[in-house]
Amino acid sequence: MKITGIKSIRLRASIPPQGRFVSRSGQRSHRSTLLVQVVTDEGITGIGSCSGNGAILEVMIERVLKPLLIGKSPCEIKELWETSYFHSVAKELGSRGLGVVALSGVDVALWDILGKAKGEPLFKLLGGAARDKVSVYATALYPEAPAEVAKKALAFAEKGFRAAKIKVGFDLARDIEIVRAVRAELGSDFTLMTDANQGYTLGVALKAAEAFAACGAAFLEEPLFVEDIKGHAALRAQGKVPIALGENLHTRFAFENFIARGAVDILQPDVARAGGISEVVEIAGLAARHGLSVSFHTWGDAVALAASLHLAAALKNSGIMELDCTENPLRSELLTEPLEAQDGFMSPPEGAGLGIELDPKALERFAFSGAEELSPWQKALSA
Repeated sequence: MKITGIKSIRLRASIPPQGRFVSRSGQRSHRSTLLVQVVTDEGITGIGSCSGNGAILEVMIERVLKPLLIGKSPCEIKELWETSYFHSVAKELGSRGLGVVALSGVDVALWDILGKAKGEPLFKLLGGAARDKVSVYATALYPEAPAEVAKKALAFAEKGFRAAKIKVGFDLARDIEIVRAVRAELGSDFTLMTDANQGYTLGVALKAAEAFAACGAAFLEEPLFVEDIKGHAALRAQGKVPIALGENLHTRFAFENFIARGAVDILQPDVARAGGISEVVEIAGLAARHGLSVSFHTWGDAVALAASLHLAAALKNSGIMELDCTENPLRSELLTEPLEAQDGFMSPPEGAGLGIELDPKALERFAFSGAEELSPWQKALSA
């Protein structure tokens, strides 16, 4: 079997006003993604996901990865990843960043092909199920009146969720007020996480960690700028609350830097950013060797969610997994059989490969090819 084609599919879905929310990057009025289709000469097609839908990702896939992969066996995944990363992506596009994101989508698609060729779901290719179902926590609690956040958290508890994450990193006093309100509403048995999205300085983060620890927070995620390993290590050394991070780290090498300097407790790789399924397996292995757990970041589309579920089901040191519960048509409407949580748990699809099928009508409805301004180096790459 040989690879005969690679195609990028950009998608964008508008969010109605009642479903919009404000994050550290501003108000979210739409959701977007870029899917990758890898086609073979035996009629098997794999689907993957990249985090983001920028035109530059299309260029990277078309100009850098596609020439390397056409004509190769899609089942030699490890060799293809290493060839793509070490001999092309890292040299031409940088060892981190969008080049790795592009490779992530291709890698997921290759694993989908391998599973379909063998007639087995992805979690079996990864060694079999370490658990029958995956525990998920809800992400959808964004800054607003504390009582309103607490009300929404209670609604998740009533749906069967046993854990939820609160977005903090804005105003510390208000952040603490919100976390305390949610804890008071849900009681001590409900698991709460906090996520600052790199919004604090070290001094503020130290105060936040102490306050959130008093509220029984399971972890504080991305408290500082992602490159501040020293600051994260200082915060972790305080020992008030476990430190979680990883959604903005690319490849095992970035994670290893945090581990080596004692700067992280819980690793949160994103399969559509960190290097794909192949690299997430490496990251989980690295975590296991240091006695750490992984908790997958899954703020994306249904394809990335399916891949994450397979990984979370198969990897022994995978803990509770994130489930983005904000309004996202690219998660809820993209597949012919949507992936949904029941009583705070999810299971990976049982079909071969990722076990999912894209809805053609959804692909047509969310198709997006909007122009965007490219930086000088992006223009040079696409020339």
